[in-house]
Amino acid sequence: MIAKFFLIAASIPMIAGSLFAQAAVSSSTNPQGSATPQPSPSVPENEGVAPRIPAIDDLDQAFKQSSLGKAADEARLHAQWRELSNRIINHPDLVESRAQAGRAKTDLEKRHRLRAYYTMFYDRMRAQAGSPELKNYIDTHKAQYLALLAQNRVRPSPAPPAVTAAGKRKEPSGIASPKPKLRAPEPPLPQ
Repeated sequence: MIAKFFLIAASIPMIAGSLFAQAAVSSSTNPQGSATPQPSPSVPENEGVAPRIPAIDDLDQAFKQSSLGKAADEARLHAQWRELSNRIINHPDLVESRAQAGRAKTDLEKRHRLRAYYTMFYDRMRAQAGSPELKNYIDTHKAQYLALLAQNRVRPSPAPPAVTAAGKRKEPSGIASPKPKLRAPEPPLPQ
């Protein structure tokens, strides 16, 4: 019993000390006697018109059109181009035009038919394209495919000579017919 008395007697000063400490802390952090109201900053009434806050639809459009980078934009346009191409490529007129190009007898005829096919194909794609970006992308592809059909390294054939009223051929002025150069034969190699 004496041990219980000593425990109770020892804890009373600690409890009293903690209560006194709490009162001291609360009075120092919230002084009630020196409470003077602080003036709040006044808002001027005539600042002018408040700035226009865009609607949610406008914000959605702005964020939809934001670029993720050149490579991402290119990939997005290519995916849209491929989807549009897959829808259009099996149209009966285009299939027939492509088959006619394959049945051409000469290279020149095939290039002309392919040019007509690519023009028809890309014009239809451009008509169904929704955005101006996609239309520009389609125009770029069309120009690339049509450029492949040009034969830049083939010499143009000379113009045929004109025929006069008397039935004689007239050489075009300024153009001389090429004369073959005669060379001496090379001697045989020693054996």
